[in-house]
Amino acid sequence: MSQSTHNDMGDSGVSDEFVRNFTSCQNKLYVYILSLFPDPERARDLLQETNLLMWRKASDFKVGTSFSAWACKIAYYEVLSERRKRGRDRHLFSEDVISMLATDTEAKLAELDERSIALDECLGQLDPTHRQQLLERYSPGGSIKALAESTGSSPGAIATTLYRIRNMLSTCIETKLSRGTT
Repeated sequence: MSQSTHNDMGDSGVSDEFVRNFTSCQNKLYVYILSLFPDPERARDLLQETNLLMWRKASDFKVGTSFSAWACKIAYYEVLSERRKRGRDRHLFSEDVISMLATDTEAKLAELDERSIALDECLGQLDPTHRQQLLERYSPGGSIKALAESTGSSPGAIATTLYRIRNMLSTCIETKLSRGTT
């Protein structure tokens, strides 16, 4: 095996891209499962079972398709399987309701993905000073007061600047989404 191939594939035969997708979708996948099976403890268990199945089926994932949609489909079948195991438990949704919720949640997650991509693109278009101000303000422990002190501006001026930056980002995101340019 060549060195470049070895860098792309781990010892398990799973690509680095798969691992990145796998790890980045965990929160989204948990939210998805929880929307279909509203028991937080059992939803965490179902997430782990889904993760194991995704890992086993890693070679089935087609590069260039939506990893998130693939993962949600696996989770969907895990939720249905769990529902069938529990039989007539009146605290569980019917399969029809699970199907309806799955469709709705998948659409919302796809929209969230598009918004996230648009946000990244719009952040990249910001003036570096504005981007730095946002990072400082929204980093842990960041505040308008601290930003004002570090820049020598008044808190009011910083608040106004941040308000304008957020509006610019919002407009940029909405424009990109309406044009489908993400």
